[in-house]
Amino acid sequence: MNQQIKSLRGLSQLATIVLLSLSQHACAQTENQQQLVDACVSINHRYALARDHADQKAYADLFTSDAEFIMQGESFAGIERILERIGSGNSQNFARLLITTVDISPIDATTATGVTYFIMYMAAESGEPKLPITKFQVFMGEYHDEYKLTADGCKFTRRETKPLFIGESS
Repeated sequence: MNQQIKSLRGLSQLATIVLLSLSQHACAQTENQQQLVDACVSINHRYALARDHADQKAYADLFTSDAEFIMQGESFAGIERILERIGSGNSQNFARLLITTVDISPIDATTATGVTYFIMYMAAESGEPKLPITKFQVFMGEYHDEYKLTADGCKFTRRETKPLFIGESS
């Protein structure tokens, strides 16, 4: 009888140790996932600033070297092509990109997906406009993203723009 009681106590202690270990592991995993989510949210805000100010270096730092950016069905694969896109066309117009909703879903410790809502105001005329701007285009859409946590922080591995509303000031 005493031997059975000792065995039950030993099993109870072992079960407690296992449960504490699993709990600590779950807490560490949750903390790591929250750090990944925070890093992915931050990159979206840095994206808006780099885009608005045509800061090529800051913009390049947001993507992995083999990233893909898709805009209106056109794919820009690799950092060089992505930088070419930001350096030409409508990207040269005076604009302000507002990031609103950012929803990140971790896949594992270093990768995630996300949907980010944005609103962009873009001057109708190219060049440096006179402020305040009274004629502009506005559009709202979603970015559908894939992220990777690297030694340099969170980076986009894929970003697809999905415009939803497009209009002009009257």
